[in-house]
Amino acid sequence: MTSRSSIHRAAAKSAALATFVLTALALVACNDAAAPRPAGATVRIASLSNSVFEGDVVRLTAVVLDDAGAEVAGAPVTWTASDTTLAKDAGGGSFALLRPGTTRITASSGAVSGTYDLVIGRLVVTRVDLTPPTLSLGRGDRVQVSARVVGPGDRPITNSIVTYTSDDPRVAIIGSPDNVVGAPGFLIAVGPGSTTIRATVDGVSGTAQIGVVIADTTFALTQYDGSPLPVLIATDSVLFNGVKELAEVYAESGTMVLSGLAQLRYQLDVRFSQYHVIHTGNTVQRELRFQSREVDHGVVAVGANGSLAMTSELVSPLAHTAALEPDGFLVHFRIAGDDASVDLKYRRQTP
Repeated sequence: MTSRSSIHRAAAKSAALATFVLTALALVACNDAAAPRPAGATVRIASLSNSVFEGDVVRLTAVVLDDAGAEVAGAPVTWTASDTTLAKDAGGGSFALLRPGTTRITASSGAVSGTYDLVIGRLVVTRVDLTPPTLSLGRGDRVQVSARVVGPGDRPITNSIVTYTSDDPRVAIIGSPDNVVGAPGFLIAVGPGSTTIRATVDGVSGTAQIGVVIADTTFALTQYDGSPLPVLIATDSVLFNGVKELAEVYAESGTMVLSGLAQLRYQLDVRFSQYHVIHTGNTVQRELRFQSREVDHGVVAVGANGSLAMTSELVSPLAHTAALEPDGFLVHFRIAGDDASVDLKYRRQTP
């Protein structure tokens, strides 16, 4: 027979065991609640390390994680942008950024997805670079100056309106939207001295330093088609104030100037005078009616033997040639709008 005290001792042990088990279970439950739990499958998009701007093409990357938080290698990902006027999908996680703003990028894999707010900055001008940065020119030179407009991170900015100015237009002038002497950036060396050329975009300017010297060689016209000046080239009857009279036209003078350091150039002219011829017995009088000039200018290419090929910038297409002579040049001058030509002898002028 079991004694009453034995029963009490057995009951006490059972109660103690139950209490221990319940306490252990409670501790396990508490520890399990504190431990991190997988949040379920997801897609994570890596943040960009640098700021991005309109005009950029950026590539985003994403990883797909399973329920346990482990990466799912090779999982396919599709990409979309919430505002396609800001960012255009270029494939493979790449986006072409079209204008400033914020668009939400979504990367999806199966039924799960992740998002990333892509902030697109406005591309502002930080610097304007001029090429070439320095120029040494001769009076009459014409050169093209170009401007490179850049933004943050040396990003090029295209289609900007560049305003060019010269600090001293007596030395050099330059084409600009408000100063049409040629295409924007087209510079003409006017006179000796130095000046600064400025190119400005949105209040930001770049500069180039210009130096100009006189590098002219002047030749005087001495012969017209083989005859010394002045030479009679035409005689005709003309009407002057309704009255018929005899007129004579003479080629009387002219000059040719070769100039420039960056590009050899020419400028030449022939001066003509028309006279009213009056015969009184054996006496002939000539009364000047008017004077005119035949002019041309352009660029020069020098041949191996010193001859010149002269291409007109005034009339196109028009070209002349010049043979080197001991004291100057014999220019075979084509007349604009005609197949005719004349030979003009220019002699170097001595200072």
